[in-house]
Amino acid sequence: MKVLSWNCNCKFRDKYQLLKKYNADILIIQECEDPQQSSDSEYKQWAKNYLWVGDKKHQGLGVFAKTNITLKALPPHSNAYKLFLPVLINNQYTLVAVWTKSASTIKKGYINQLWNFLLENREFLDFSKIIIAGDWNSNAQSDRKRSEGNHSDVVRFLKKEDVHSAYHYLQKIEHGDESMATFFLHRNIKKPYHFDYIFTHKSWLNQDCSFSLSKPTQWLKYSDHIPILLDTKNHI
Repeated sequence: MKVLSWNCNCKFRDKYQLLKKYNADILIIQECEDPQQSSDSEYKQWAKNYLWVGDKKHQGLGVFAKTNITLKALPPHSNAYKLFLPVLINNQYTLVAVWTKSASTIKKGYINQLWNFLLENREFLDFSKIIIAGDWNSNAQSDRKRSEGNHSDVVRFLKKEDVHSAYHYLQKIEHGDESMATFFLHRNIKKPYHFDYIFTHKSWLNQDCSFSLSKPTQWLKYSDHIPILLDTKNHI
């Protein structure tokens, strides 16, 4: 199973073809428009199998899958936190698509949104068969901004469930010590950050799986984020 996440920086209707070469089974796309409300007929035709949430029709969170995969939206315990799209894949696996956003205060925004989402929904999530992926807008280097519900708190919470970041687990890297970036402020190669993640259960992170980050030089003309890809090698 190949899972790809990318914050496309809007106008996904003009960019979705760029991802064809990855042959991903599931695409998690932040800042994309809702195909149903799009005037682009080719984009609507391409998006045969998808789910989408968002406050603006041109800028939301989408999950797109191959036509042989079933997607079923799972209702979150609360809609107070944004943006999250829980999805049941083929009636077997849970995917939580993520695009964390700001809130009324810095402490309540971004990673704290994910922290509270997990706390409120943990009884309904099967962590043994889960993928939590997307643009977290967060890194352990920013922990000091929040006394509770910061990046490291979320990582520790998930670690107790044996759920880990594919990049960090496979590369044996601690959070905050990343050598590779996923986001470049203002598309500037000299302003790198690691903000995008694919977390999954330890049992899927075996020697056969692989995780890759795309080359920034090839993608910064399209977005300030680069695509990240996890291939678990197991069947959906």
